Amino acid sequence: MFSREGLVRLGLCLALLAGTGVLSLRTSASDDSKGELSSVSFEKQKLNGTTKGDENLPPYEFGICNGLYATVTALSSLEDPKALNDTKLKLSKIAGFKKDLEVRVMWQREPAPLAVVLLGLGTRSRSIMARTFESYLYEAGYHVLTFDSPFLPAFSDRSRHGVAGNIVAEATLVANIIDATMKSKQANGMITRVGIVGASYGGILALNIAKLAKEGKVPITPAAVLAVSPPASMHTAASRLDQWWAEDRWNYKLADLYTDLAEHKPVAQGQPIPFPDEEMRAGISAAFRLDLKEVVNFNDSFYKMGMLPKEAANDEEYRRDWAETWTFTKFIEKMTYPYWNKNDNVSSIDEIWDAGDLRKLLPQCPDTVHVVLAADDPLNDPAELEQLRSAIPASTLKILPNGGHMGYLGTKWAKARIQKLFE
Repeated sequence: MFSREGLVRLGLCLALLAGTGVLSLRTSASDDSKGELSSVSFEKQKLNGTTKGDENLPPYEFGICNGLYATVTALSSLEDPKALNDTKLKLSKIAGFKKDLEVRVMWQREPAPLAVVLLGLGTRSRSIMARTFESYLYEAGYHVLTFDSPFLPAFSDRSRHGVAGNIVAEATLVANIIDATMKSKQANGMITRVGIVGASYGGILALNIAKLAKEGKVPITPAAVLAVSPPASMHTAASRLDQWWAEDRWNYKLADLYTDLAEHKPVAQGQPIPFPDEEMRAGISAAFRLDLKEVVNFNDSFYKMGMLPKEAANDEEYRRDWAETWTFTKFIEKMTYPYWNKNDNVSSIDEIWDAGDLRKLLPQCPDTVHVVLAADDPLNDPAELEQLRSAIPASTLKILPNGGHMGYLGTKWAKARIQKLFE
């Protein structure tokens, strides 16, 4: 079996929730880049994997033109900033929480903006992905706040807010965490304004916070929000993950996927990719499913949903084996939605999915938000991405020509863009 770090080092940022919808998933990423992906228009000219730079940003240079391969190698392409000067901050009496919550903050010595990093679906604050964002932002002169993903059981154990997957509820809690941080003794007189950088699922949360702030429903108003590789549609993106798990994952042993993909470094530009698309889809789906079993098991037990078999007296893995069969789609539609339909005012499953659809979300956000996506992100449907590009102005949406899902995070362009959060 994979270790936790082993699976994460498949090069993926765990990021998504669930989805349905039938898509054509058998087309390879390389075929996509030559076919339907080419229908997406770009703001800047593309020249052999390089795009002319935006004003005050370096040129975008990313040599991998296969979205699956860019995704698989995302983490191994990063230089790990191992030494970070962060401190633990214990927050008490956060609105909506039953217990105290410990977060991590990197404090500048002088008053400065606070940059909040919201992580992917199953990502923890000690991951290399989190450390990369923290180092970029701290180097730019900001205080930096981060904490584990609110989708994980440890977060729900502190909040007791309800079954995971209700994005609006989670965004509200995250806004309350930021507010509590800004009101802490350590922050007294130190924070000049607040901005949010969200990665993948964290990007969806960040955009929902911006929307809620515009509506006056949360206690903070971010001066800037940057969403990096949020799914264009969670419904579609997680549907792909579910299908890859069903169709591709079982053609490979987990041990073989780990051996091939775990610490693989990208081949030189122009060299053939050493893995078939099928194996990369298998690895991606395996990594995204890493925490789902425990999420399903915890939420069923803690909130007494009764969707899993009762625990067997002498078999601790009995329920977990059943939980492992659940897809992202099933969890959202059979556990998340029924809970919130009964205990809150969520009247339809569409309310859950719409909160994770950029086509519906972005028009409701203030003009202080900005989204960066790669056209070959394998979690997105190119037709939906084109709809998004056609509806959202370039001042809000930046579509990069390539880079997969978070694969471009290590580029000079990405570092500079993240550091210019407030510009």
